[in-house]
Amino acid sequence: MTQTFHRLSKIHKPQSKILIPLFIIALAHLLRTFSLDWQSFWIDEIHTFYFIERPFWDTVRVIIGPHHNGPLYFLLLWFWRQLTGPSDFALRYFSTLCSVLAVAATWRLARTWFDERVAGWAGLLLAISPFAIWFGQEAKMYALHMLLASLSTLLLIKALRANRWPVWLGYGVTLNLLAYSHFFGAFAIAAQGLITLITTWHAPRRLRAYLITMALVTLPYLPVLRFALRVLPSFQQQDISKGFVTLEHMLQEFASEFALRSSRLYVVPISRLLWPLAALLALGLFAAWRRDWRRGLWVSGLLFLPPAIYYPLSFYVPVFSPKYLSAIYPFFIIILALTIEICRRWWRPLAWGCLALMVGVAGWANVRNLTDPVYQRADWRGAAEFLERHAQADDVITVFAHYADRGLLRYYTGAARVERFQGQPYDPDAYYDGFQARGYGAMWLVLHHDGAMAPHHRLREVAGARYPLITEAHPNRGQIAILGYNLNWRHSALPERATPLEARFENGLALTGYHVDATRIPPTDNRYHPPSHWIRVVTYWRVAGDAPAPDFAPFVHLVDEAGGVWGGNLPRFPSVFHLDPPAQWEAGDLIEAHFDVNLNPVTPPGIYRLILGLTDADDAVILTDTDAQHVELTPIEVTR
Repeated sequence: MTQTFHRLSKIHKPQSKILIPLFIIALAHLLRTFSLDWQSFWIDEIHTFYFIERPFWDTVRVIIGPHHNGPLYFLLLWFWRQLTGPSDFALRYFSTLCSVLAVAATWRLARTWFDERVAGWAGLLLAISPFAIWFGQEAKMYALHMLLASLSTLLLIKALRANRWPVWLGYGVTLNLLAYSHFFGAFAIAAQGLITLITTWHAPRRLRAYLITMALVTLPYLPVLRFALRVLPSFQQQDISKGFVTLEHMLQEFASEFALRSSRLYVVPISRLLWPLAALLALGLFAAWRRDWRRGLWVSGLLFLPPAIYYPLSFYVPVFSPKYLSAIYPFFIIILALTIEICRRWWRPLAWGCLALMVGVAGWANVRNLTDPVYQRADWRGAAEFLERHAQADDVITVFAHYADRGLLRYYTGAARVERFQGQPYDPDAYYDGFQARGYGAMWLVLHHDGAMAPHHRLREVAGARYPLITEAHPNRGQIAILGYNLNWRHSALPERATPLEARFENGLALTGYHVDATRIPPTDNRYHPPSHWIRVVTYWRVAGDAPAPDFAPFVHLVDEAGGVWGGNLPRFPSVFHLDPPAQWEAGDLIEAHFDVNLNPVTPPGIYRLILGLTDADDAVILTDTDAQHVELTPIEVTR
């Protein structure tokens, strides 16, 4: 990439003025579209679709509340959805266009302030930025917010230079759009105003034009401002997942999100990320101030003033997230571009090394965001596919928290009933009893944001103490949890999907059938329970003689021809044999028991045997009536 950019910079100057920005814009578009729908919508995007999938005036009524951050994006997306349809790709593509246009606007702004070379660096860095790409692929307002921050600043600079009313009008309109794109845009607008007052103090005509423009723009907001000042002192945060963030923590969040789109790097010592980044920013700011104090004030003020204005307010309104202040991100990129340019002026190899470092880090972060489940969006598409494969028509799926069912229902097409959790998360017994009373075969509990919405809830504990666990899955390594519980494990006849089998054990138990969900699988699974793949085995038991002793344990193993074990069932307590001991079984009852066989992730490809047996309280194998130590179920092919 650096070689291509270097070759383009050697092109004849009139051609390079066109080709370099075109190359940057094309690159930005490619990086945002080729994987645009690889990941499913996460909850925030699901809310977006929920807001706009209704008649226009209903959408307006839903989005005008202050807790929705700003109505502009949703209004624009409502019209966009009418034109393009409701697919993930179509809805996200609006943000992609905004993000690509933000690259173009930032390039133009950097060229207006500095020169074409700095503009080229800035455009390239924003085109490949993990932060910009992430929100350029998300059906939320942050790409639009960045675009309007760049565009409003560009129009303000042009209005101050030309001092013509058509340009001031354009600035006033864009300023309104910035405020309506996200309420945190007010901090960017305040920063623009403070810098304008300082830089035009000795230019009364320009200052007067700015003040008239701002008066005309802000007059309609005076009632809103009055309301905010009255509400602010008594503001109570309703979202318990939000809280006050210290200044040090806030700076670390900015550093990790802006550089790597990775707020999960809090475990990294602050000196390993914040201070090197601060050094790069200091070098870029030095380059800006060295050229001209006004330009230095503009780029530094637009980066630092919005967080500085917000921080005192965060004591009263603790809703901080770096994406809320994404209006400062284009100026963060421009300062890094100035760092590269000053390095180039000092020593060209240093500049290319600095650029290579930034490109390499951005490339690593972008690949990680696409491949590492921890950093990906919550995989509701994967959750839906898992439930479609495992939930039966007579099962029920209950989703917690109170809004998460929308995420599942966007993708789920199975036959099982899906409903929002409606019980008490600290005492769910009565709610679970209702499922049994209605005759459901199994309950699938889907958890998301449960720790934030109901800390110390007892949804898992109560279900696990009452019902045998069928299986579980944890997409995105726990961002979503899916737990299946068997509500009706007694049958009078073998289900149709089961393979009949008659194997009696010396303790009086008989295995009458089984079902295996897959007989050809890879050894690893990075989606539902990394790193290992699981084989899900359903077995059916009856009492064939005297009541068995209560202390026995089944085992299900995956073994090779030499008897080496490459997978075993996960231990779970209580099992169906503890909750419903064989001494309580009635004649003719078939008892359903589930096992998850966890594969060794380094299992070589080949054909393996799936075997089942019993052990007693002393871990001694209980033989079958044919003196075998286990029962052969079915061959399993492990692929690469």
